[in-house]
Amino acid sequence: MTHKYGLSIVKDYPIEGVNFIDINGLLEKPEYFTAIIDKFCEEIKKALSGQDTAKIAIISPESRGFLFSTPVAYKLALPLLTIRKKGKIPNNPYRFHITNEYTSYDMEMDGDLLDKYEKFIYVDDILATGQTLAAIKKALQDKGKEILLAVHLTAVEDLQPMRAASKALQNLITKEII
Repeated sequence: MTHKYGLSIVKDYPIEGVNFIDINGLLEKPEYFTAIIDKFCEEIKKALSGQDTAKIAIISPESRGFLFSTPVAYKLALPLLTIRKKGKIPNNPYRFHITNEYTSYDMEMDGDLLDKYEKFIYVDDILATGQTLAAIKKALQDKGKEILLAVHLTAVEDLQPMRAASKALQNLITKEII
């Protein structure tokens, strides 16, 4: 079944029991992609209302999150910090560990850039169990930083009870675009 914005579900991918949300149908249609980026920007502008944006940046994990965070950062004229897998950040990598529904690995971001900002708008494609978001939130908190808003293209509805039970995600404002 295909969603209004071209999303589709691939059953048992990448492992049995997981229903993967394929975003290629959305990316194929410029009118869908443009509408989605505009919706991301609208939600973020609301969160930024009354905020001093000099110390705020967009933050996003690789790799599908980059597809949405890059045009959003451009349109809102905000800095973008990327979160990459271990070994991809050449300058002062700030490393932390992530365990999500598929695997476990180390991620990192540029520590020098991270030090420049106090608050972040987290942009990603899909909110599933929330484990990646929780690990990034903790990594930022350990540096005295905070996530103002976590914005996702969509969330896996069946996993909402798991996210609601997560202490790490409590008091975190999340918003799904579609």
